Amino acid sequence: MEATDGRVTHALKGRRVHFAGSAKPNVEPSHVRYGHALLKRLAKLVLERGGGLVLTVGNEPVHDQDASLPLIFDWTLLEAVEEYENWERRSWPEAQGMLIVGVGLPNWKERIPENRRPLWNRVSKAKSLELIQIRTGLSIGGVLRERQAMYGDILVAIGGGPGVIHLAELYISRQKPVIALDLPLGDKRPSAAERLSTQTMENPKRFFEYEPHYKAAVAYSTLSLRDEPPSVDEFAGRFQDFVSHLREPTAFFVRLLNRKSPDFPDVEGFFRNVVDPVLTDSAYRRFEMGTDTSTEPFLNVELFKKLHYSSLAIADLTGLRLDCFTELGYAFGQAKRVIVTAREETKLPFDSATIPCHFWSAELPDEVRRDAFRQYMNKNINRNPLVYQRQY
Repeated sequence: MEATDGRVTHALKGRRVHFAGSAKPNVEPSHVRYGHALLKRLAKLVLERGGGLVLTVGNEPVHDQDASLPLIFDWTLLEAVEEYENWERRSWPEAQGMLIVGVGLPNWKERIPENRRPLWNRVSKAKSLELIQIRTGLSIGGVLRERQAMYGDILVAIGGGPGVIHLAELYISRQKPVIALDLPLGDKRPSAAERLSTQTMENPKRFFEYEPHYKAAVAYSTLSLRDEPPSVDEFAGRFQDFVSHLREPTAFFVRLLNRKSPDFPDVEGFFRNVVDPVLTDSAYRRFEMGTDTSTEPFLNVELFKKLHYSSLAIADLTGLRLDCFTELGYAFGQAKRVIVTAREETKLPFDSATIPCHFWSAELPDEVRRDAFRQYMNKNINRNPLVYQRQY
């Protein structure tokens, strides 16, 4: 199952990987050292392939038998960021926001160990790192994990306890891939990631969408670390092949689909010649009703299921179709990223007219239209949702 470099790059480009977990204080030290070496190698692989990272900024507890051996991996990930000298110059899609997202509790600065402050001072100066501080009064891990799950695209779990289980539930509820590594990092009981790994083998579809689906269990089994862990380079090869088969984040198209409408040719030309290539460059896979493959017996079920779990909605209001307004309202209600478009001279209703909209021309060359749409999307895709969850 060898994957080409191009396919792996496409699979990781524009996607933040969230490595999360911890080791028990009395676990076999060699397992923890291997875990650090492995995650550092995987983090560099992600950056090499145009991906980003989500991590926690805070403290660093250490092993009972070795004070130089951390039990968590976030600072090792930041070491990887610093060591990968070209990470700021990778082809990261502007539409995806910052490359590295660090989330911390209100007292994150006080929690940083003294020996890690020089590393933080160096890495934090990078233009591609965003720090998100949880609001004062909400110093609970659940809130921090909720925020991390908003920014992460793939969760890689290793060791851990209830927090890792909660993160997995958050990612699964958003239909984002969860890859649990079964490296033994627990004490007398299996760690959270080990238990999740067993569940994944029993029902891979719950944890990720692998293509082709019938090879999911066999492919996932190659990532097992329980018996004889391979070298970190060998495992990195297995990991990059595995992620190359995961589905990209979906962009749902809300648009006029009636071929008998006089507006259809212009709308079709805009989506095929402008929207499709821009989204491909931004690492999204499209879903368009009536064009792409459906799996549900009833179209309405498929429509709202795909829209509900999409990462982005492109809503074109040319023709002022009522069904388009219904789908647009649902996307806003679910706090989705939404880009609204319409052909020039479209007269939007009062409430819709107050929402930022990209008005496109059917007369301009496609290259000009693509540049205009790309600039608009990059500028507006990361707006706050209409109903902003300020408690976070």
